[in-house]
Amino acid sequence: RGATGVNNMDQNKLCNDGNPDDLNNPIHDLEWVRNELVEWVYFNLSSKWDSISRRGKQKLIEMFSGYKQSQSFTHDVFVSVEKYVKEVEGRDDIFDQLEMWDEGDLHRLVSAFLGARFPMALALNKADISSSAKYISDIKSKLPIHGHHTGVSL
Repeated sequence: RGATGVNNMDQNKLCNDGNPDDLNNPIHDLEWVRNELVEWVYFNLSSKWDSISRRGKQKLIEMFSGYKQSQSFTHDVFVSVEKYVKEVEGRDDIFDQLEMWDEGDLHRLVSAFLGARFPMALALNKADISSSAKYISDIKSKLPIHGHHTGVSL
C-alpha cells in the first residue's frame, strides 16, 4: 500500500493532480484488518459468554489458549487491562465480576490481547513523495499506545 493515498483499494490511480479530495487514506487498510481480527475473536467469545462468565476468570484465560498463547501471557494481558480499568474507570477486580461486563469490556480485552499477541507491522512505500506526509502523520497518531517506529529510506 502506498503512503501517498493516490491509489484506491485496487491500486488504481485516483488522481494526477494531487487533489486531496480524491485520495484514499491508507489508514483505512489498517483499520479494516484490525477490525476484522477484533470482531473475529470478540464473536468467538461473546457467543460463549454466558458459560464463560459463570465459570469465571480461569475459563476466560483458557479461551485465549485457542490462539496459541500461554496462560501466563494471557494473564499478563489481563493484569494490564485490569490496571487500565482501575486507573481510568475506577473499577477494581473486573475479572472477578465477569457477569457485570458489557460489550465494551470484552472488546477492550480482545483488543489488548490482539495488540500484544499479534503486533502489526505496516510498511508504507512511496513515503518519499510529498503527498504521503499527511497520511504518515495520521497513521502514526492512530497507532496503539505502544507507539511506532519509522524506518529510513534506502
